[in-house]
Amino acid sequence: MKRAHKSLLKVCVIFASIATLAIVCWKFLITEEQLRDGLSYINSFGRWSVVVYAMLYVTLVSLSFPSSLFNITAGVLFSFTEAIIVASVSGLGAASITFFISRFLLHDYVCDKVKRVKNGNETLKLVQTDSAKVILLLRLNPFIPAVVKNYGLGVTDLRYMKYAVFTLIGQFPIAALYVYLGWMGGRAMLDQDNELSTVHWVVLGLGLIVSAFTLVASRYFFNKKLQEQGE
Repeated sequence: MKRAHKSLLKVCVIFASIATLAIVCWKFLITEEQLRDGLSYINSFGRWSVVVYAMLYVTLVSLSFPSSLFNITAGVLFSFTEAIIVASVSGLGAASITFFISRFLLHDYVCDKVKRVKNGNETLKLVQTDSAKVILLLRLNPFIPAVVKNYGLGVTDLRYMKYAVFTLIGQFPIAALYVYLGWMGGRAMLDQDNELSTVHWVVLGLGLIVSAFTLVASRYFFNKKLQEQGE
């Protein structure tokens, strides 16, 4: 129990640090002029602006760029609904590309790398027996890079459709939180006369708390599954 409390505290501190860093960036590193220039450039593509950004997102995240950065940026550039769609679809697109690269092009190389990681082999075996839960637990852990999860799952016998469905579900909560953070910050900068209401800060705080509890719970059940497998 004490260990779980420490993990929860650690997660809360990390998430709070991320939120604080984002707010500091809005205040001191990003100017209103820079933000408006960025919005103007993206909007210059007209109806294709979302598609252009999605293609950029998929390409760079497939090359190991952090998806969290693109989710936050999507929240700044688009409406909240559009940003959620872009984050979800693009995240799945990047996950699919790396999955197939791992399965058909780099299978042996990735298998060798996985074997050198702690609990790597055990995790792959667990995917075979309880794939849906394992995918969800992995996706709900934001501290494992998405590209690592994608390549690792690509070397299993997991069917793509199951991988895609549970990847889409599992990555949604964290992606939505980052999108909301970007959307909230963007609104605060572009509409300085109307400060964000308390409701927005409450929603953000609740999102951070829920994400922290979700992460701790996923780690607990994941470790429990590995222990049961080792018995």
